[in-house]
Amino acid sequence: MAARIQMILSKKLIDKIVYWLLLAFAFSFPFGNIYGTIIIILLSVLWIINGDIIHKLKTAFRNRLFLSYTFLFLIQFIWLLNTSDLNRAFYLIRCNVSMFALPLLFLTFENELLILKRRNIIIALILGCITISIITLSRGFYRFGSTRDFEMLFYSQLTKNFYHPGFMSIHFSLCIIVLLLDVLGVEKFFSSEKTLLKSIIIGWFILFLVFLSSKIGLIVLILIVIISGTYGFIKIKNNLIRALILLVPFLLCFFIYKSEFKIRIDNAILSLTTKENLNSNEESTALRITAVKTTSELIKNNLLFGVGTGDVWGDLRRYYFVDGKSACLKEKVIPHNQYLNSFSKHGVIGLISLLVLLFFPVFISRKEKYWAALFFMVLIILNCLVEDVFEVQNGVVFTSFFYSYFFLLHPKNKGILPG
Repeated sequence: MAARIQMILSKKLIDKIVYWLLLAFAFSFPFGNIYGTIIIILLSVLWIINGDIIHKLKTAFRNRLFLSYTFLFLIQFIWLLNTSDLNRAFYLIRCNVSMFALPLLFLTFENELLILKRRNIIIALILGCITISIITLSRGFYRFGSTRDFEMLFYSQLTKNFYHPGFMSIHFSLCIIVLLLDVLGVEKFFSSEKTLLKSIIIGWFILFLVFLSSKIGLIVLILIVIISGTYGFIKIKNNLIRALILLVPFLLCFFIYKSEFKIRIDNAILSLTTKENLNSNEESTALRITAVKTTSELIKNNLLFGVGTGDVWGDLRRYYFVDGKSACLKEKVIPHNQYLNSFSKHGVIGLISLLVLLFFPVFISRKEKYWAALFFMVLIILNCLVEDVFEVQNGVVFTSFFYSYFFLLHPKNKGILPG
């Protein structure tokens, strides 16, 4: 059957289909990856039609960057032997399939069109971010006009029915990083200059991140502004531009202070400093503090091998019930920390696998001065502190897609990278 289809679809046509599917994929991320599963299935079918499957698998398993990324997914199957809740375990494995599928597809498709026009994937993501920002802000201002409620313009109210603002902020942060690297001349992604247009887009995305008011999104944004501002201040000799660079952090802090973020930070500080019992507190930071403490207890009792692929939530629920942590039980809170989650699921091996996944590519990209890839990994490392990035499908798919893009789809056929 595959051979018959291959006769109908030439290699050139398959390459074009793959290319456009990946552009559509990248564009969709800010909308919540609404058709990602369908695209992954279509890509997998085309990958099979292309044939030579055994050779492709051998190529993949010889690549250290492929192995270092996919090992965390593969050990989930081994830890099924240590799992009592198999339904939950298989659900998590299905959510994480893209951790294996996307790196394999990017690495072994041998698509010359995709390599030649790889920058268009980033452009598609940028266009997706521009589109979603216009849609959400237009709706937000319309709702504000009807209600006179400023909350309509910020955080979850702004992105309601679309996507979680925390994960959306990752997409905008990546776009800002790539655009800044290009504008500052550190790493060119785009063939044409159009510096003014890129600068306007950067400013718009920064403003939108303020409206999103995601805690980690704004922390990352402040780091981006400080690092890029310092670099620009050193590199640029024009005193007027230097003065403008110094002004940007102050303007950013002012806008953040005036946003809903100040209220959320005040609530977070209150949760961190209060001496009251947090067990019934439903404020998001209080819930996370309680979940982190409980997960740490779970890890201490299962240090070497963890509780198994599917048992973290079930065990946390029992801890919450026994300890009277009613708010966490009601909201079904997991630790929102990928390091703790991997440690609690798979023990020491799980934590080491996660650290290798995150920091081995950092070492490689730093060595090769591959700055966009380096900063992408730093972005994921920071988000793993406050989100279960590899526990929810949207986080897994986005990370796997752009990890594969930066490290396994290199224009020199991965020539500067190991493997």
